[in-house]
Amino acid sequence: MKLSFPSVVIALCLVAVPGGRAAEPAAFVGEVQPLLESYCYSCHGPALQLANLRLDDVPDDLVENRRAAEIWGNVLNKLRRGEMPPKGAPHPEAAERDQAIAVLRAAVERAAEQRRSTDGRTVLRRLNRTEYQRTMTDLLGYEMDYARDIPPDGMSRDGFHNNALSLRMTATQLEYYLEAARAAMERVIVTEPEPMEIFDRTFTATNLDQWLLREEQPAKNLISRTDAFLGHIDPCYPEEGRFVVTVTAGAELKPGKGPPIMQVSVGFRPDTEIMFRTAGTFELDSEEARTFTVTGYMENYPKPVRGQSKYPGLVVRVTNVYDDGTPKPKLQTREKENGKKESYYPEEPDYPKVRVDKVTFTGPIYDEYPPAHHKRILFESQLRESDETEYARQVLKRFMTRAWRRPPEDWAVESYVSFFRAQQEAFPVFEERIRETLAMVLISPEFLYLMEPDSQAKRPLDAWETASRLSYLLWSTMPDERLFALAESGELLEPDTLGAEVERMLGDERAWAFTDEFLGSWLYLDAMDRVAIHPEYYPGFNDNLKRQIREETRQFFMELLRHDLSAVNLIDSDFLMLNETMARHYGIEGVWGSAFRRVPLERTSPRGGLLTQASLLLGNSTGEDSHPIKRAVWVRKRLLDDPPPPPPANVPELDSESPEMAGLSVREQLRAHRKDAACASCHVDIDPWGVAFEHFDAIGQWRNEIRKLKPRPEPEAEGEGAEAKKKDKDKEPPPPEFDLLPVDTHETLPDGTEIAGVDDLRGYLLGKRRDDFARTIVTKLLAYSLGRSLELADEKEVDGLTARFVENDLKLRTLLEEVVKSDLFRTK
Repeated sequence: MKLSFPSVVIALCLVAVPGGRAAEPAAFVGEVQPLLESYCYSCHGPALQLANLRLDDVPDDLVENRRAAEIWGNVLNKLRRGEMPPKGAPHPEAAERDQAIAVLRAAVERAAEQRRSTDGRTVLRRLNRTEYQRTMTDLLGYEMDYARDIPPDGMSRDGFHNNALSLRMTATQLEYYLEAARAAMERVIVTEPEPMEIFDRTFTATNLDQWLLREEQPAKNLISRTDAFLGHIDPCYPEEGRFVVTVTAGAELKPGKGPPIMQVSVGFRPDTEIMFRTAGTFELDSEEARTFTVTGYMENYPKPVRGQSKYPGLVVRVTNVYDDGTPKPKLQTREKENGKKESYYPEEPDYPKVRVDKVTFTGPIYDEYPPAHHKRILFESQLRESDETEYARQVLKRFMTRAWRRPPEDWAVESYVSFFRAQQEAFPVFEERIRETLAMVLISPEFLYLMEPDSQAKRPLDAWETASRLSYLLWSTMPDERLFALAESGELLEPDTLGAEVERMLGDERAWAFTDEFLGSWLYLDAMDRVAIHPEYYPGFNDNLKRQIREETRQFFMELLRHDLSAVNLIDSDFLMLNETMARHYGIEGVWGSAFRRVPLERTSPRGGLLTQASLLLGNSTGEDSHPIKRAVWVRKRLLDDPPPPPPANVPELDSESPEMAGLSVREQLRAHRKDAACASCHVDIDPWGVAFEHFDAIGQWRNEIRKLKPRPEPEAEGEGAEAKKKDKDKEPPPPEFDLLPVDTHETLPDGTEIAGVDDLRGYLLGKRRDDFARTIVTKLLAYSLGRSLELADEKEVDGLTARFVENDLKLRTLLEEVVKSDLFRTK
């Protein structure tokens, strides 16, 4: 396995080993001891430990000491790349370097072989929150927030939330799972009689005016971005059950603009705030009216407490969320005929609008009663009346087979039947008693964990275990009926069947879970959510744009995966996945609409690949400017699995707010920072990777000049006292002013390669570091698919998968199929 140790550790290996033979694992350190003293101990010995690493006391037993084995394995990987010794340090001859590699390789491979019989087993792991939510939804056929109260998951050193060692379970946590299971059963298994009244309300015009916050335009049928159509339902609306909202609407299209986007929401206003949940979003590309339908369960939508709300009643809201990137018009004031003033937004005649003809709300709706999710569990049977215990036994066996993702043994079924019978006094009604029993099934290890029975030796997975491992890899949920059928027949264990299932499952909408969980964690896309965008630098930036930025990366990766394109595109591609919002953000013309699609790049475009996508650039920025250090660390950690060491505790951080730094570009600040000897040794290996991105600002837009906000002068009061202060407060602040600084992207990478910008960096990554990039993808995908961190015993399989990945031109879907067919994936 490759650990995240700093590059400087490789210096210990650049030594000569006399005799030309490979040392035994427990003796090789002793053979090179004299040369270690000559080359390494001055930086990594008793007196000094750069990167918090001391080499003179690293154990030489690679079999019993796992950490020592991982260190030496990491040393071997870095030595192969020729990264060390550091620039300016003495270098051994090529023959000496090759001999050191041979010694290390022999020691590591022998240790790995001795450990392979016991190590590398995937350990029992719990479903994480995402998997639990998706599994409960698919198992019960009912949508609700099952994971709302489940504690957050831990994160592994690989950055994943599905690592078995990070998914702990406590007694308190188990109580939360029991509460969630009971709440789910109360929703899914009904005991109430069929509702006699179905509420149906149709609106052809809005029936609320100035109901929402001050920023809302009076509601109406022709909706711009400052308007809303509001259908107010009071007091007869359902508290629970499925509802349907149909909206008949067309578009008022405008030349040079994309089509309007209609959003349908359900909620209410308790007092000074509004509480709505979006039920559906539609792009209206035709002026002809069409009917759109959304559905949901009332239990999952915000509703007023009857008799306690200042604004009682439920509201169906239709809005236009199209955004053309222009500033929203400012609220103005005018005088009405009665002398009173009112606030309003000026009309925008050139803005595309939604034309609402009719809105209908209907609920609760049941295609059958009891509903399908109830009958899925409590199926019709004559045993219900003649032999309640036998009926419960059949219900439990069928439910446990799906919940446990394999047929339960008879003794397990009987244990729950006994529990069911024991609850007679506490729960005299059958439905209540079976609810409690099924809740117990849902907190069993067989449901909450991916159960792969323990064994002292590695063994192949059976068909049921394979179905679950595959389903949770690609869908983050339980197997579907086809996977269950293939598991039952045993066909799933055939390599060709596994390959075909990967292709089928990637074509399913549930495959987006793989992109969200694997890609989101590998690339750390959540970093964007931790960056606050400076409104004076980027006044048009909003939350919707941030969502679109993330969506671009999701769509791009899925395009590569579904079409089996090369992972080279992650570094450099000749196309982007864009919609109108992202095309406008990048300054690319001719793209309309909200749907993402392939857009070919001009040869002169600086875009292409992950390195120029706003998700990476924004997530590794300050919110007002670029952050070369964060961007450098991202490239080395995420794309090369070679993160630099963390800064020592006593080294000061880069202080961009200090008077000496405030007027400098980040590039100039880094140069000043490197004058400190304590900082220079690390930053010389970090900064060049990030400086290459300096043509991209904090939100990923291209720039030829760097803007630095000028300090605002203190306002001068026009008078004295409270009234003067109020006038000053109400005055429109002056527009921000910026100093403009030049962009400089010329740098020298640690190995001496000179680059000038991100295009050169891409060429370097695909030239000198292509194999490292390929290996990183393999190791990250394996760690995610196995639910554990990789170990030394996995190294041989990693080497083989990486070699085939490179031979196949880094085809992503092919790699995924190779992983699924590998012994690592199919072995417990």
